[in-house]
Amino acid sequence: MDVKLTQRKRIIVAIIYLALLIWIFLTIYGDFNQLLWGTSKDSHIWFFSGAFLIILGKYIAEPFFSKPTDAIANSLAIIITLISLNDKEGLFGYTFILISSLAVLFFSLLTILLKNISSDNLNVIKLNNFSYTFATKIGNSKVVFSLIYIASILSYFAFTETPNIPYLIILFTFWICLVFFDVIGKIVEIFSTLLESTKLEEEELGQAIGCENPLLYQVEIDYLKHKSTNVSIGDLVTVENQKLSKAVGVVINKKQLLNKLWLEIYLLVDEHDAIIKMSQNHRLAYSNVKSILQSLNSVKKVLSIDSFPENIKAKVSTSKLYSEKENFVGYVEKGSNINQMLFQHLGGNQIKEGGIVYTKIYGKETLYQLIDGQTREEPLEFKDGYGYEVAFARKLGYYDNENKELKTRKWLPKIYSPVFLFEKESISEEHLVEISHSAIGRLPETTLQIPIKDYNSLVTHNTAILGILGIGKSCLTFELLKKLNENLETLKIICIDITNEYSLDNKLPKYINSDLIVADDSNAFNVINASFDTIHIDDGKQYPDKSGNQILYRTEIKKDLLNFFFGQEDFPEDLIFSDNKKVRIYNPDLHKVSKGEKIGYNVITAAMSQTEKTRIISEEVLKILMHYPASENNKAKVLIVFEEAHSLVPEWNSVANEGDKSAVNGTAKVILQGRKYGLGSLVITQRTANISKSILNQCNTIFALRVFDDTGKQFLENYIGSDYSNTLPTLEERQAIAVGKAMKLKQPVIIQLNDMKYFINDDLSEADEEE
Repeated sequence: MDVKLTQRKRIIVAIIYLALLIWIFLTIYGDFNQLLWGTSKDSHIWFFSGAFLIILGKYIAEPFFSKPTDAIANSLAIIITLISLNDKEGLFGYTFILISSLAVLFFSLLTILLKNISSDNLNVIKLNNFSYTFATKIGNSKVVFSLIYIASILSYFAFTETPNIPYLIILFTFWICLVFFDVIGKIVEIFSTLLESTKLEEEELGQAIGCENPLLYQVEIDYLKHKSTNVSIGDLVTVENQKLSKAVGVVINKKQLLNKLWLEIYLLVDEHDAIIKMSQNHRLAYSNVKSILQSLNSVKKVLSIDSFPENIKAKVSTSKLYSEKENFVGYVEKGSNINQMLFQHLGGNQIKEGGIVYTKIYGKETLYQLIDGQTREEPLEFKDGYGYEVAFARKLGYYDNENKELKTRKWLPKIYSPVFLFEKESISEEHLVEISHSAIGRLPETTLQIPIKDYNSLVTHNTAILGILGIGKSCLTFELLKKLNENLETLKIICIDITNEYSLDNKLPKYINSDLIVADDSNAFNVINASFDTIHIDDGKQYPDKSGNQILYRTEIKKDLLNFFFGQEDFPEDLIFSDNKKVRIYNPDLHKVSKGEKIGYNVITAAMSQTEKTRIISEEVLKILMHYPASENNKAKVLIVFEEAHSLVPEWNSVANEGDKSAVNGTAKVILQGRKYGLGSLVITQRTANISKSILNQCNTIFALRVFDDTGKQFLENYIGSDYSNTLPTLEERQAIAVGKAMKLKQPVIIQLNDMKYFINDDLSEADEEE
């Protein structure tokens, strides 16, 4: 088996073989003049047309593979040699060798001809395969020149009147050592290993055929010129040419063609962004000389990083691309802009929506979040193609660890800049508990916290939590209420809840001390029940707006609110909230409230809807707060929580009657005016299509959990953009897209929400954890 030698070693081996061959020639003939001027003698063809051409072909012209063009040159050389013989009868096997050479020439030409003919005919394909195999195997220099070599030594050293068996044995042994065992090659390889143990260990790969930018090179390994080499993504290589000297790079991508392999090589840079280079190779000093020793644009695989000189090894080891090769995921593609980066996904790392990657802008690391991907195809040569993935990532900026805040990074990364996956961190239970108490969540698979930065804005600028049933909206709501209660000491929270999830025997007391909560029970506002069917008559005339118990209900709501705010049923002089109760829970379904309706000439009483009761509660809250001076910068005083908001403040096309439409408008007016008095709202809904957009549009902070309906996606697109809204159906459990002033997020971000088990003490069932 042949030894795999570098180009330099092949030349050395060829020179040694030629020297040995010349020594044998001089030993046999004893006359140097015959070596110089005896090329026309028939008895010398074993040297000139046999061994000499075998050596040149094997080590110089055809070191790995023979092409049809090589076979043509070889066969023509044999034919010319045979024709020029003086005594054709004196060469053993003359006719056979001539016919074989003509056959090689014929099939080589046929192969080239058929290559340019596009045909699906099976017979043509079979003929092409046969002609190619015959031409390249038989026309190989080792085979075709061996025929004339063996024939000539038999003819002139065995089949003669005075046979010279010793020389025959010497020449035959030389041929066996050259063709089958490559003895000199193995000796050279052994000595070079011993003598060059401190030199760079390399293996020839191929040639650079393109430079997409100063650091990104396209390399071709042609299997017809180079032996198939086991090369993997992440392998170190050297790229050598006049401009680079000998630069060190790493394989980042492979593209398989029919008879070739294309590699993408990214050159390594040091801490100063300078390309890591070896010392000038002596061959490049003769770059202007057309020499067989010259190999510009050559690319070699480095077999061991330890074979680098210490200074180069240190630079390679600390180079970002090499040291972080396990996290390398691709490089920036064309089409990126200041908001969004496109990169070709490479390497074995799995990526997914919400994942965090980073690259450099002006030398500074910048975070991006994955939001989408596409498959694409690139044509290569002929019918070869390359399929790949392009990932889309939105710019987040950089993370300020001191302030736990994402901050803007201006501009965009350079095309072909390497992109890395933010290293996944192993997070302990203790760390998760810490995060849950200091933040609302974190960037997925990281410890980068996303805290509530402005609790006042969370209230006064209104907040919405949107998502399908069972995705964790209530859990997020309770966590927000818990954090608001802990961070805004004077804040009063009013929950309008028709689900009873906020009741004292349900979930909210697991987040907020039950001693701070006042909740409706079945006897709520029973004092008004006796007036349910009252028809107000004055001077014999019935008045629907004064009928029923709605006026009395409004009065009782006001008294209840005053008692909750101040601990008394009237206004105190200092208007300071009492701190004995923090949360008031109203369930409108427990309030038996009626209103008058005119039917013909008569007035009857009818039950008020949830929407109408919600308006009364909201308006009475605002009326109380209007006793305080109005200010655009008013701190948060009261938060109204609308649980199942699509039932409490429905969209105009979802209302049951005109009264509900008027009620929704009234509630929206309260929310619009409330900010000046420290009033805000928290809107929770699973049906974005059915909630009043007048109210949703006033929500500055949004938490969007998994959403499927088109209306919800279209509405959220106004807040988070189409790219993020398209990820809504694929959000994982406990993930949300967050944006808004309360978190100081200038762009939407997919966050991993806290697990409730880390910030409550009770053990909850799996069903509790879902919603």
